[in-house]
Amino acid sequence: MRVFVIRPFGTKEGIDFERVDTDLIQGALALLRARGRPVSGGGTGLISQQGNIRDDMFRLIALSDLVIADVSIHNANVFYELGMRHALRRGHTFLIRAQSEVPYPFDLQTDRYFIYDAADPGARVPALASAIESTLAATRPDSPMFLLLPRLAPHGRGQLAMVPPGFREEVERAHNSALFGKLRLLADEASAFEWDQEGLRLVGDAQIRLRAYNGARDTFERLQRAGDDDTYADLRLATIYQRLAMAEPQHRTDLVTRSEQALARVLAGPVPGGDCVEALSLSASNRKSAWIDQLDAAPAQRQQEVTLRSVHFENMLALYLKAAGRDLNGHYAAINALAALKIRVALAAAHPGIWSAMFDDEATAHARLTSARLLAERLAATLCLALGLDDAMDSRAAEPDPWLLCSRADYLVLTPPGRPAQIERAYRKALTGADRFALEATRRNLALYRRLGLFEPGVGAALDVLDELAAAAPPVPPAPSKVLLFTGHMVDGEDRPPSAARFPRTDAACERARGLIRDAVQREIADCRGTVLGIAGGACGGDTLFHEICLELGVRTELYLALPPDRFEACSVRRGGAGWVKRYRILAGQLPTRILQTAEPLPAWLVDRPDYDLWQRTNLWMLYSALATGARDPVLIALHNRQAGTEGAGGTAHLIDEAARWGFRPVELDAAVLLDS
Repeated sequence: MRVFVIRPFGTKEGIDFERVDTDLIQGALALLRARGRPVSGGGTGLISQQGNIRDDMFRLIALSDLVIADVSIHNANVFYELGMRHALRRGHTFLIRAQSEVPYPFDLQTDRYFIYDAADPGARVPALASAIESTLAATRPDSPMFLLLPRLAPHGRGQLAMVPPGFREEVERAHNSALFGKLRLLADEASAFEWDQEGLRLVGDAQIRLRAYNGARDTFERLQRAGDDDTYADLRLATIYQRLAMAEPQHRTDLVTRSEQALARVLAGPVPGGDCVEALSLSASNRKSAWIDQLDAAPAQRQQEVTLRSVHFENMLALYLKAAGRDLNGHYAAINALAALKIRVALAAAHPGIWSAMFDDEATAHARLTSARLLAERLAATLCLALGLDDAMDSRAAEPDPWLLCSRADYLVLTPPGRPAQIERAYRKALTGADRFALEATRRNLALYRRLGLFEPGVGAALDVLDELAAAAPPVPPAPSKVLLFTGHMVDGEDRPPSAARFPRTDAACERARGLIRDAVQREIADCRGTVLGIAGGACGGDTLFHEICLELGVRTELYLALPPDRFEACSVRRGGAGWVKRYRILAGQLPTRILQTAEPLPAWLVDRPDYDLWQRTNLWMLYSALATGARDPVLIALHNRQAGTEGAGGTAHLIDEAARWGFRPVELDAAVLLDS
């Protein structure tokens, strides 16, 4: 989270603005970091040292999550930059001012200020930190321009915040290789830059395409926190929460509520037609899930009656119709609305007594049923054109998208005289080669029709094709029940002084470490009824021992290397001697191996991230890969000597701290006992 400070420099009119920045502003940001908020920031001083001050300053004024402006004195540069911020961003601009008798400028007299004592600016650090948190949480505009023109849209960030080509390429490679953990790492890394929102969209969309919904949830929630009224993030989150609700019934109520809240945020403001259609359709899908829950709770012989009386079904139909009305070419909402209308008409005809009882009199019941029939006929005719089913009117490309082909097949099921052989061919054309998500989404609707005893024999023909294609699709490997992420000290190098020893180069120390790790792994295996996966690096010392022990105990592990095997060997294995090199090479030949990057320097797009190096990156990569497995019980086993002095930035302590932040269950093994071996 970036903070940009607009302020005078030096000492002016009796105020030392350098001290105000150091003692008050930077002190408050440090306190926020201590509270767990990843904030950083400064003013134009740093930019001026790097050159190109104007371009960078204007971009940071527009893109920073928060701008703090010190308007203690009449400084033209400050007022000019503040005016730019108010013109470009609707909110999160915070004004501070030294306590003074000098009158405020006329145009700022109605604004609220944070007051500090110029003689002791640091005295109000806690108050400023709390005020900044409140400002970041606020949703109401604080820009006079956006308050005056509430429908004014902020500028497009993408015009100023360009995602580096190297980052795009890494996202593409991670997506194409289905590297879920790498995508989560890239989302974390993008968050440190001014192009964070654009980078997070790239990563989140890749995760959705891979159906990595837990990772996508984290990515789009980051994006939501970073942006103001981000419709894009809210629509994606609404879908993600829906998918997770299907997979996690124990959390369904909370997840569906979150989905509806995201959609409400979208529909509360002015949104383009396509976004509105998507939001209404997603809300209808939530009602469909609630209706399915009602069917699940009802006996099979009463499911038609439950559907006729269901308020959730009624609301679902109304939302699909509203969405279809916004865009008559939008086939997704329209095909679902047509299906709901056809269901209503068929069930009302099958249960006339129930249908009549839903209205005040027979005439009203008859009129409503007639209206539903007519609307279904009109919608079917509109869909025929929208789907390109009339060759004379089809202006679409020769190869339409798979979802359009699915809607065409659905149309044949819903509208006679769709013949079983014709329906079978349509679904086979639409879904051959499709992923499991497309197969499951299509099957969901067809299974509903079968439960209600409708639209046969077309439904039977369609389900036969779906079952055949699902059987041929690559199986989705189940998530492990438990993931063991390991970190531990390397064997001490020959040049390490005895006073700083952590893992002595002795057989006794090695056997002592082996015993500690083996006991920990055995306890975790005994405590787990399902499968266990181990993740660790390949350095000489704890990493190698962990992999060897897991092999002996029948636990599958994956070898995570910061660099290609030969380069990793040179920097993290050879220090231990020929014996460790031999053991490393055996593991590298046996285990599935993951490689983070091809050379030791960080990628060019990442070098400006402060206080970050290859080994920190590797720790986070392993952590996110462990999370991406979906294991219910993530465990960190750490062979660590807390009394051995400071470590490098990407050492064992770093991974321990990060894993604690993500909720890993810690199993810390005291490496201090190795010094007695």
